[in-house]
Amino acid sequence: MLKQIKRRIHYYFLNKQLHFQKVTRQAVNLTDAKEVGILFDATHTDSSKIVESFALSLREQKKRTHMLGFYNIPKSAINFAFPYFNKKSLNWYLEPTGDEVEIFINRKLDILINAYIDENLPLEYISAMSQARFRIGHYMKEKTHAYDFMIDLKGRNDLKYLMEQYRMYLKMV
Repeated sequence: MLKQIKRRIHYYFLNKQLHFQKVTRQAVNLTDAKEVGILFDATHTDSSKIVESFALSLREQKKRTHMLGFYNIPKSAINFAFPYFNKKSLNWYLEPTGDEVEIFINRKLDILINAYIDENLPLEYISAMSQARFRIGHYMKEKTHAYDFMIDLKGRNDLKYLMEQYRMYLKMV
């Protein structure tokens, strides 16, 4: 029950902040993009490896790539090679705070890739508040505030598959 209350308060404050946000959204394909951001859940090393591999492939295409991971544990991570925030960086209604989060939200990205499968309110908050021109994520009917383009996985909850779909669709946009 406490989780539901936090969730409702989270959405209340998010919706309030979104009313004041003035960002021009526009579809951007991968060829034209110069700056790409990737938001992901860094709690599991398998997911981090998939995302880091995807980011490396973007860098090989001469894209400036910015990553931000969410480590869903209150302790600091030992050896991440990318910026991250953890559970201690969340306020009581699950809004992320801190320098890394603010820098990422205010970055003028061409594309923001949301590289996670399960609902993740802190990452969705960052996506919703992002200054990115084009935000892409997996399909969830109630998440239109966080994504401009969504891919339906049709029950195939596999991050590697999602990243392949992102690559394919971002070339077509």
